[in-house]
Amino acid sequence: MTIQVVEFFQSFRNGFFDFFFSFISFLGEEYIYILILAIIYYAYNKKLGEFLAFALFTTAGINTIIKGLFSAQRPFEKYPDRVDNLRPDTATGHSFPSGHVQNFTTFLFAESFYTGKQRMFIVSGILAVLMMISRMYLGVHFLEDVTVSILLGILVAYVLHKVYTKYQDNHVILHKIYIGIAVAMFPFLFLLDGEDFFKSYGLLVGFILAMIIEKKYINFSDDTTIKQKLIRVALGLVIMLVLQTGLKPVFGLFTDEGTTLFNIFNLVRYLLISFIGLGIYPFAFKKLKL
Repeated sequence: MTIQVVEFFQSFRNGFFDFFFSFISFLGEEYIYILILAIIYYAYNKKLGEFLAFALFTTAGINTIIKGLFSAQRPFEKYPDRVDNLRPDTATGHSFPSGHVQNFTTFLFAESFYTGKQRMFIVSGILAVLMMISRMYLGVHFLEDVTVSILLGILVAYVLHKVYTKYQDNHVILHKIYIGIAVAMFPFLFLLDGEDFFKSYGLLVGFILAMIIEKKYINFSDDTTIKQKLIRVALGLVIMLVLQTGLKPVFGLFTDEGTTLFNIFNLVRYLLISFIGLGIYPFAFKKLKL
């Protein structure tokens, strides 16, 4: 194990770096993705928003499957006397590969491949490397975790970009591809017990249902006024954040965390976030003239 690399980065610990790398790590957390997807999907470029959601939810599912299969310990778990865990709230589940790095890299490079802009690739590369360093500095991942993650992130973004751009105007085939990915991942619901896969799978299934309904019954346009776009994003954020934060304590009344039932509740909660946020909420655009 590359424990020495983790120790090397933690040897530079001070108040500034603690804040800086915690901030970098925060950029790869759920609230940031919700914010960015809301802005892009509702108000900027609907197709890009769909592709980014597709890439993010798919890579998250792949990552959590690999995590469950390897069941690797994190640095602070394997070497508690040598490594400090500086961000315990984001160190759930197993270590290999890093979900933060893989999801973040896929998300960034998915947009880079979609836009084809050189400066976007440069920015994506810099941010991805900073995320790699941050997860080691914070003591939650080894070098091999983040290295494999960044490679997987770029690979997934590239492959999914090829698929999406080829079929983006053929919704029938594209939706069949979405469903095929979900079907391929379905057996792991019975093979893995970590809640992260249930969340990822819920997001993916909710996204698929949302895209089918949106294309068939809504088909909203992102060509609206600035005021309408701001209202769309604001209301959408409220809805998704209420679902994300409000349902967890409700489900917690019926079972404890870590149980199979709680994992199923998490699947339902995250399914509702993507399904309602990306598929049902846009119904309001026409009703409220947004």
